[in-house]
Amino acid sequence: MKNPAVGALAVALAMTVFAAQSRADDMAPPSYAATTLTGDWHGYRTWLRDEGITFTMSQTSDVLGNVSGGVRRGTAYDGVFQLQGDFDMDRLAGWTGGAVHISGYAIQGQGLSGKDIGNLLTVTSVEADPGFRLGEFYLSQSLLNGAVTLKLGQILADQNFAISNTASLFVNSTFGWPGIFASDLPGGGPAYPFAVPGAQIIVKPDDAWTLQAAVFNGSPTGSDPNGNANGLGFPVGDGVLAIAEAAYAYMPAKGNAGLPGTYKIGAWYNSEEFDSLSTASNGVSVADPLSSGSPRRLSGNFALYGVVDQTLWQESSGTGNGLSGFVRMAIAPEEQRNSMNWYVDTGLAYKGLLPGRDDDTAGVSFAYASMSSGLADLVNAQNAFTGASQPVPSSEAVIETTYQAAVTPWLSAQPFFQYVIRPGGNAADPDKPNTRIKNAAIFGFRAAATF
Repeated sequence: MKNPAVGALAVALAMTVFAAQSRADDMAPPSYAATTLTGDWHGYRTWLRDEGITFTMSQTSDVLGNVSGGVRRGTAYDGVFQLQGDFDMDRLAGWTGGAVHISGYAIQGQGLSGKDIGNLLTVTSVEADPGFRLGEFYLSQSLLNGAVTLKLGQILADQNFAISNTASLFVNSTFGWPGIFASDLPGGGPAYPFAVPGAQIIVKPDDAWTLQAAVFNGSPTGSDPNGNANGLGFPVGDGVLAIAEAAYAYMPAKGNAGLPGTYKIGAWYNSEEFDSLSTASNGVSVADPLSSGSPRRLSGNFALYGVVDQTLWQESSGTGNGLSGFVRMAIAPEEQRNSMNWYVDTGLAYKGLLPGRDDDTAGVSFAYASMSSGLADLVNAQNAFTGASQPVPSSEAVIETTYQAAVTPWLSAQPFFQYVIRPGGNAADPDKPNTRIKNAAIFGFRAAATF
């Protein structure tokens, strides 16, 4: 099928028809029958769970296109099928508190950001090079009645650190793993689709506090920027990325004033060496004809961040519906080695906005990434030495509005709109080098199903 958008819609329709047929014959317990497309597998799924084996399968499919702006107008399909297995080693082998987690991806399509827009804050959270990949694969050990959890293996940081639950509604990737981390860390850091060898500790002294820290290999691709393509490379020896976070979750006691909220602070440090963005190894500008031709090497890098997730208003119906908001901020002060030096995103989400649609969520969000002085210095120097007038890097921003409709407990439909301001951080259009890439308007539709 030549048109990926038509193909994706056909898949979504086929899923709906298949699900309607399977529901009629499925006599599974309500837990699986109601929440998964394929039900209880004639009782085998419940039996496996009782024995300590749980499988989770999901497909996320995005159809989207930019109607104006970017490098060129275009349409795209991207998607990911994810399979997860969780193994309770206590039930399976008598290993008290032990567990094994494994996940894998089948990534489909070619994303719009890399193909047609040229922006840094990737339009969808599933856009990646297509193919099959191993995701996480780790052992975990629970201690002290669950107060301490240890993990060892191949781990994703974006499943644990700098997360905003409210921001997870939105499609743009930056509302998951912040775009400043994806830009400044080697290989984008330990985030989808690159799980990285590492170790993690999670400590919960009480219901309110969560303290966690982790160490990872410094680069998810190893020494080769194009390495670890299938997730089986298990790179080690490329420096260390250390990350730590403290989180406090406020939950007012029944009858007390106040609204729930979660507040986080964290930091990461990477011991790898980084190329200077603007200075050559002999001390002159990289753009200078007298440059050595290789950038100065700089040791180490770090960033600080904070997250606020706050319920702003709750309906009196007792459904948990209402308005919530989030703010995240991050700063990476080493501007000669970071393409972004500070970042902020914020947004609002309302669950149950429309009467009779308690499980639907509507939202609007905004993200802003400031480009570093190191990048600006390089372009200014290139302009000075060549007489060109390339646009100077300044910032990139994105506005997103979306409505996630719960079609069934296992299928959601989510139209969205994004407006990208200064794609590439005010980057030059590759077809018109002295003109920046135009702001892009993007319409899209996401379907997500749990099997």
